[in-house]
Amino acid sequence: MKPSSRWLLAFGVTIGVLVIVAIVLVFTMARPGGAPLLPEDTPEGTVQRYLLALDAEEYTTAYSYLSFPPGKQISYEVWRGRAIRYEEKHGVKVTLEKSTVSGSEATVYVVVDIFRASEPFENPPFENPVYTQHITFFLEKEGTSWKITSPTYVGWFFY
Repeated sequence: MKPSSRWLLAFGVTIGVLVIVAIVLVFTMARPGGAPLLPEDTPEGTVQRYLLALDAEEYTTAYSYLSFPPGKQISYEVWRGRAIRYEEKHGVKVTLEKSTVSGSEATVYVVVDIFRASEPFENPPFENPVYTQHITFFLEKEGTSWKITSPTYVGWFFY
């Protein structure tokens, strides 16, 4: 076998091994949304389910986690209309920072990272494609469940 053939064979085997490793990693890596669900009867679990419902475009479910002040109720149709205005979806990662509970009130702090891929020549080449927001959710206990009292709008989620 010629030395050049040996190099070609070694190169081909190396590429083959890399392809196999890449395939294995793709099928074994954790998928987005693979985080375990937090207990539903906790403020953190309520916020998590609300965000998952928004991400899955299950707006009726998301709306069910909200509570509006008396006299300031927003109908589902109006609320959903505001949600649908933000058609452009981006990759979103939400991280729970901390939460506090005081009697029937709770506060949940989350960090929302929104990944925005830009079109060529749209933004400067070294601009950060991740937009980070710190969102504070306020909740009140209603019976055995928690309801989000603020924010009740969803524009921040679809930025």
